[in-house]
Amino acid sequence: MSSATFQLLNHRVVHSFTAEPSNDSFNVVGARVPTSLSIDETIRLAASRIVGCSDSDRVGIPSLLNVPFDPSISGLSIEDQKNVELAEYLLSSADRVSSRQYDEAISLVGLCDCLSSPKGNAVQRVVHYFARGLRERVENETGRNYSSPSSNNEDGDERSYLGDVLRLPSPSIVLSAQERFPYYQMQQLAAVQAMLESAASARRIHGIDLKIKSGLHWIAFMQALESRPAEGPRVEILKVTAMCTGAVEPVRATGEWLTGFAKSKGLNFCFKIVRVEDVLDVRGEMFRVDQGREAVMVYSEHAFVAMIGQPDRMETLMRVVRGLNPQLMVVTETEANNNSPQFSARFVDTLFHYGAVFDSVDACMGADDESRTFMEGGIMGRMISNIVAREGEERVIRGVKLDVWRAFFRRFEMVERRLGPVAWQQARLVHETAPNGEFCTVERDGKAMVIGWKGTPLVSVSTWKFFRSARLVNGSKHLRIEFE
Repeated sequence: MSSATFQLLNHRVVHSFTAEPSNDSFNVVGARVPTSLSIDETIRLAASRIVGCSDSDRVGIPSLLNVPFDPSISGLSIEDQKNVELAEYLLSSADRVSSRQYDEAISLVGLCDCLSSPKGNAVQRVVHYFARGLRERVENETGRNYSSPSSNNEDGDERSYLGDVLRLPSPSIVLSAQERFPYYQMQQLAAVQAMLESAASARRIHGIDLKIKSGLHWIAFMQALESRPAEGPRVEILKVTAMCTGAVEPVRATGEWLTGFAKSKGLNFCFKIVRVEDVLDVRGEMFRVDQGREAVMVYSEHAFVAMIGQPDRMETLMRVVRGLNPQLMVVTETEANNNSPQFSARFVDTLFHYGAVFDSVDACMGADDESRTFMEGGIMGRMISNIVAREGEERVIRGVKLDVWRAFFRRFEMVERRLGPVAWQQARLVHETAPNGEFCTVERDGKAMVIGWKGTPLVSVSTWKFFRSARLVNGSKHLRIEFE
């Protein structure tokens, strides 16, 4: 294993807690003190204990985290002590998998299975899903079956994920769940505000949604349109066209919900679905854009991340988007770096990222919440398994950082736009007033917003525009393109 990889990775995670904030940034300073260790703290303490063992001649993943925690757990609560020990087993098993010591790895995974549960506390749930991914990886690499009948029934096959999607709760249940996460509120408000400012004078608005889920952002957008000043332009029609490559039923349900809401507000609204089997089949004419007569805005929430391993599809979609000539494109993507080809680096980064997500779920949702069960078991658990267990084309979950997206979008002559001050004001309001909002961290990254939980970045919000014209600058004989 490469220690340099983990030193860099650890610097990235620690930096999120120590960086000097900009004027627009705010963090967890002043938040109420939690009664137990966070998952991040639990992982770091577990790593420091493993490294501190004098009889250990191999340190691997835990040592490379290189954290300054006191390895003593005597002052912790009984639950925290058990959580730290459980995290030790998980880190040690991942280390054995990385070094291909499969028998030892499976023994440690078995301990994780016995001590973790999808119904337990946050640490137990995280360990449960990561241990499942490690077991699957060992099975893939050895060709042997180490799973018990119960775990086989739980895992199912890849196609069962489609069944989970088809059983997606109603849009109102999804909306209820999303509203409990303050960082989700922040990203939605920032995205909606950017679209509102872009369409401030538009009477006919056409939103292209590349991967619609609950449609919460369109609800907020309609509410904001309703509050336009009486002397301002009256909205003649709002059209939303949703692209769909999977099950169409949840998208249709979202459209019906949005249509009903628009009707209650007296807003002329039209919802259409563009259904294709493959992104390669998407064509611009499918969206029926009325060029020159409507303000076109593209909304992309986690639409591109699933195509990172399929660059031909990303490029096809971007060419189509460019042909639609939108006046703004809003991009919300996961702020994670779990696309490393090296398993050990990918495992550690994924553990910290999903640890923060599970920590937020524990704070914001009840244990018996239907949406929480779906989120963790039906979505996040499968994502973790895919990242940990799969390689090559089979690994479809590949999070990257904001700078990677910037490089990609600039290839298509896109220029990043700065989020306006109102978006930052709204984020601060959520931070100060929403339940659990004080645990969110918000940072300005160039012209974009990066939102996290207790210092771990989770999501970025950026806005983009295509520029097609150039103009002469300062009378120069050489043409130089100047962008705003």
